[in-house]
Amino acid sequence: MMRVSSPNIYRNSLAGVLDGQARVEKTNLHLITNKRLLTAADGPSDMSKTMFLSTEITLTEQHLKNATVLESALNFEESVLEGMITAGQRARVLGIQSGDGIIGETERASLAQELRQIQEQLLDFMNSKSADGSYIFAGFQTHKQPYTYDGNEYNYQGDNGKNDLKVSSSVFIQTYDTGQEVFDNVQKRLGTDDLTGGINSYVNDQAAYDSFHHNNYDPFTPANNIYTVNTLAGPPDTYTIEDSGGTVLDSGNLVAGIPISFAGLEIEISSAAPAAEQFQLEDPEKRNILNTLGDFIKVLEDPTIIGQAYDEAQSDFIVGLDNALEKLNLTQGSVGARGNALDSVKDAARAMDVINQQSRATLSEVDFAEAVSDLQRAELALNTSYASYSRISQLTLFNYI
Repeated sequence: MMRVSSPNIYRNSLAGVLDGQARVEKTNLHLITNKRLLTAADGPSDMSKTMFLSTEITLTEQHLKNATVLESALNFEESVLEGMITAGQRARVLGIQSGDGIIGETERASLAQELRQIQEQLLDFMNSKSADGSYIFAGFQTHKQPYTYDGNEYNYQGDNGKNDLKVSSSVFIQTYDTGQEVFDNVQKRLGTDDLTGGINSYVNDQAAYDSFHHNNYDPFTPANNIYTVNTLAGPPDTYTIEDSGGTVLDSGNLVAGIPISFAGLEIEISSAAPAAEQFQLEDPEKRNILNTLGDFIKVLEDPTIIGQAYDEAQSDFIVGLDNALEKLNLTQGSVGARGNALDSVKDAARAMDVINQQSRATLSEVDFAEAVSDLQRAELALNTSYASYSRISQLTLFNYI
């Protein structure tokens, strides 16, 4: 015969009540927090997946914040470049006006003054700062002013470091371009250097000469850049143009007062035939837009520079300005391309974020209909435990004596 003590009866009844209360409390907590997984014990595998998805969602949020910062930076740079292009186009108009052949000293001074104002405007653009006070065109040297004047020329003080922002798990997009790449990496007008006294060579067709220079310039052996114009006495006087190896590139009759046309050049020979006059291809040189403007301003302010010297200076200015404007336009196109890439990455990130949010919700959030049913069952069980405990607590053997 098994004997059941009163303490065991009370303890088991109380345990049933406490267990019922715990189930009600936990079910109620699911509803309050909207979480199906309160602890890892509620579903170890689902909890692991939920934690992974939460990490991905957090990373996506940070990437989208970076994308917002990058979008602002790209819009700001595009605005600065647009302002520079407008100013540069105005400077080009003035450069063309300066060579109409009828301007005098007063007009030259007036043009120089306006060009100087444009130069100051461009300097301000090139030293632009972002909202946090950083110089946008200085590379990694964001707290160093990119362009300063040394009393003679404007020089770049930054570096060529490119700042990138991470906008997805594997995509980095550059924020600002560097001044060294956008403003300093601009080709100066190509020309020639006359090596002997009886020759005067100058560029007449820039596009043709640029092509010839590009195909024939030797950066390693300077002697290969020297060309000789040999003249022979006639009648008629004749000429040949030879490269450094003696290969004849051009020949013809030499007519006094009529320059020789060759590869975009006009070549004047003043020495009597026979003679051997030489010129060489000028070394390529970079020139930023500020110094290109400065060079021509000095020419305009010097009334003694006239004739061919002035024409050459004007051509240097217009070609240099065209090259600078082309670089600005290319950079603006690059900024636009980076903006398009950013839009694509943002769209993909938002789409993936929605999927991750939905997947996490499926794994971790409460099904309210199911949770309410569970709560009702738990409350019913608890009420039954209360009733059972109340009756058991009133049991005594005296009731059966």
